Amino acid sequence: MAETKHIVKFYCIIILVFFGLFNLQAQWAYDPSTNTKLVVNPVDPINISAVSDRKGGAFIVWQDSKSKDPSDVLFLHVNKDGETSFRSDGKAVSQSLEIKFEPKIILLKSGDLIVTWKEIISSVTSEIFVQKLSNKGLRLWSEFGIQVTRLNKEIKEYFLNTDLNGNIIISFIAKELNSPLNSLFIVKLDTIGKIINGPQQIISSNDNLSDVTIHQPKENFYYINWLETKESRATLYSGKVEIKQDSVLIQKKNVSKPNENVLSFESSLLGNDLYLIWYSQEKQRAIYHQLVSSELKFIWGQDGKLVTTKRGQNSNPQFDISGKNIFVTWVNNYGNDKNIYAQLFDLKGNKLWKEVGMPVIEFVGDQFGQKVISDNRGNFIIAWIDRRFTKQFGNIYAQKLNAVGEIQWTENGIDLGTYRNSEKSYLNLISDEQGGVIAIFKDKREKKSEIFGQKIFSTGTYAGQILGLKSEPVEDSVKVFWFAANETDEVIYEIQRKNEKENEWKTISTLSKGSSTTINYYEYKDFPGNDGLVSYRVYQKFKNKDQYSETVSVEIYAETGDYILYQNVPNPFTETTSISFILPKEEYVEIEFYDVRLNPIGTITQKIFPKGKNTVSFDAKRLSSGVYFYKMKAGDFVAVKKMVVSK
Repeated sequence: MAETKHIVKFYCIIILVFFGLFNLQAQWAYDPSTNTKLVVNPVDPINISAVSDRKGGAFIVWQDSKSKDPSDVLFLHVNKDGETSFRSDGKAVSQSLEIKFEPKIILLKSGDLIVTWKEIISSVTSEIFVQKLSNKGLRLWSEFGIQVTRLNKEIKEYFLNTDLNGNIIISFIAKELNSPLNSLFIVKLDTIGKIINGPQQIISSNDNLSDVTIHQPKENFYYINWLETKESRATLYSGKVEIKQDSVLIQKKNVSKPNENVLSFESSLLGNDLYLIWYSQEKQRAIYHQLVSSELKFIWGQDGKLVTTKRGQNSNPQFDISGKNIFVTWVNNYGNDKNIYAQLFDLKGNKLWKEVGMPVIEFVGDQFGQKVISDNRGNFIIAWIDRRFTKQFGNIYAQKLNAVGEIQWTENGIDLGTYRNSEKSYLNLISDEQGGVIAIFKDKREKKSEIFGQKIFSTGTYAGQILGLKSEPVEDSVKVFWFAANETDEVIYEIQRKNEKENEWKTISTLSKGSSTTINYYEYKDFPGNDGLVSYRVYQKFKNKDQYSETVSVEIYAETGDYILYQNVPNPFTETTSISFILPKEEYVEIEFYDVRLNPIGTITQKIFPKGKNTVSFDAKRLSSGVYFYKMKAGDFVAVKKMVVSK
């Protein structure tokens, strides 16, 4: 019996460790140069998609290469606070051991997630599978999902959507084996995973078919769109498909002009009409859009409307339909720079802003890969990848424009992902359901690729509500001040202090919320009564959402006839830190630093310094993370202090 108790205890410990590791309670980062790591230990994640759960959180799905599987599809859910709802390393959408790739996702009205993917069946064939997932990590359609197709063909690509009743509709293109024939199919599943229609073949062609989309404006009626390439020229087609009990009827029209080579397009329903936007290569890259009626008639003229006449190459259009307006952004490449512009259109296709559009970001370097969403308050938020400092590495920024095209945040954009010298890609932008956004993206940092997120509120401030905490010495006092955003009326701030001689933080004052409904400024004057290093932090208290600010420190020193070596600030630090000391007279000073084994590594400074307080800077870029020591020698005075490098 005693042995059994020990075994039970052992497994309880294992379970606790497991959940501690795989259900990490992260929070949205206050600092956009670090971001929130959303997934633990992915292996080269690609094809990353994210969708809002309509509660301020997000589902994330990606293709991964774990050690046991060449390619798998994993998913994860984070709530509105950035906390994972189940395993933080992700969970496979299916227990199948076959190669899974190219996932696509859509959220159902129930709040569950639909994921589709392709699965390799043989060396030349693939099939489509689908799974329904909950935000608790449950696979709702068996442990292996549902196989949608059994065609023994190569599935080239597919598009996922829902119909008017919440059923799942998939359009896809399949290629015959040992033949140039391409066929376009539609298949429909109900909300319990039963195939209720198809796969039904819509069209076939010996020309190359690609980029298929599908939408349902009415019962048994679909818009289906695709590119058809012949002699290296791609034409955009739109079809009206009516499915009856024993037949399929299709009418099709070429939307793009015969001399255009369409490179990419996007589509969406606008009431019962179909909105199409595409960019193509003629003499230069240009962007067009068109509104198509349910009778397959072109509402904006035979050739559609040109989105912009701005000089240069215009590409990568992204759009959002909000009420009676269509918001479009694009990349303009002119000269040596790529910049992002935007335009607002009414339902007649008329431009509501300047003829060439309004600049979202005009900055030296390349800005590209933008995503856009409406904040449902008449504004639009755009995020993009930005190579303003280097052609090799990009950061992520965001901007808000109001209904008349005016910039609402900092002129050159708000930082969303600014970890230095890292490769950012697969940018996703979703609503936080409160007028702000969450950016989810891949970032390759120090040769390791992981998935990160950053939340930004409607005010252009980060998830941490305490902003810009600082402390400054003012004669015999210290001024502690900060800003705060997105507050509730019940919030309380405790100002806490700790000096070098104390091991515990002490609350020295309490402040209630300020009167502003957007951003408040807070200030407190403290009289610490001691010299040396004094640290401050602010403890924000609100129900179960308590959080601490970052720590700031200030050195207090009085006139003295003694030598003093202060603790370096900041500590720990990543790249640079400052070391201060006081001399009672002009003196030759030598500061050396050592590793944790007290092996000498180098010298920080060797020269004569004047009487009083002096400060030198120490650069640790070439050092790895760890504990180090610095020793100061001045005459007969010798002192040693510890510093920590954290990277």
